[in-house]
Amino acid sequence: MSLSPQWAFAFITDIHGNHTALQAVLDDVARMRTHSDPENFELVCLGDSFDGGPDPELVFDALEVLQCAHLRGNHEDYLFECQADPENEKFKRPLWKFVPWTVSRLQNSLAHLKKRAIERWSSEQCNLIAVHASASNNNRVPEFFSQQSALRSSFIERHDIVQARSLYFNGHSHYLGLHSNPLKNEKWINCGSVGYPFVDKLPSSPDAPLATWVWLECYGESPMDMRFSVINRRVPYSSDALLRRYHESGALELCAPFSFAIAAQSLFNTDVVYPFFQRIKGQNLTPEETAQLLVRELERQNVFLRINSLLGRAGMSEVNPKP
Repeated sequence: MSLSPQWAFAFITDIHGNHTALQAVLDDVARMRTHSDPENFELVCLGDSFDGGPDPELVFDALEVLQCAHLRGNHEDYLFECQADPENEKFKRPLWKFVPWTVSRLQNSLAHLKKRAIERWSSEQCNLIAVHASASNNNRVPEFFSQQSALRSSFIERHDIVQARSLYFNGHSHYLGLHSNPLKNEKWINCGSVGYPFVDKLPSSPDAPLATWVWLECYGESPMDMRFSVINRRVPYSSDALLRRYHESGALELCAPFSFAIAAQSLFNTDVVYPFFQRIKGQNLTPEETAQLLVRELERQNVFLRINSLLGRAGMSEVNPKP
């Protein structure tokens, strides 16, 4: 194996409007490039980039400067659907407020995004494929691994892969992890989430939120003899800076209560959203009933109190959490 890779790739995904985390990740990408010194480099964004956080337009501008490949995630589909049919009742529901709010912030940028967003990305040189969720659906992870399988295992910083017919990269689930397809010679890499990942805190910075992404190094002269080193990255960033952006943009109040739930994921590593929707699945609740149940869950976990306490300590006014 040579001292430096022939190719290196940075896979970022599920930014969800969190420009504060994106900046920390891009700084980390620059450090990895300097440390690795690859002959060739490419950055790939796996989608779900804009709604769910306070700065969709800043994320859009940053990605435009990078001019990286950008996949079309299910949340991009929601934005396009809402722009085409703003009177759709779905986007008037309490837990969908982020979608029309984000559309209003991006405005004409969405037409440009729709033209350049792609369904999948590939690299023939290294036999790599990237999708948002699965090869056939951008809203569902592959059937052979569960959404929480990476969470159940301990964090593994590095995977060295000698052979694979295809190496797939996906986002959507917000978990970091490596999966093998038992029916095919395929390896699937979950790339975590920049905006609000599902991952433990770093012992060295227990109070800092984390952004996660994946660095890939490829060694070999042809796709047939490629060796891969997959490095999972966890990057701390400022919770105060993120909270200030939520407050100044109006997203925290205008998109409550869902904004409090996902802010809690970013700020406290409190996974409210996925367990909540798993628990109410199949109950045939109305949108209003669902929103009220989420409010109760957030109250039970002291999310409103904790976030408003942080706002008060930073000299910002408290925010009404009710839909």
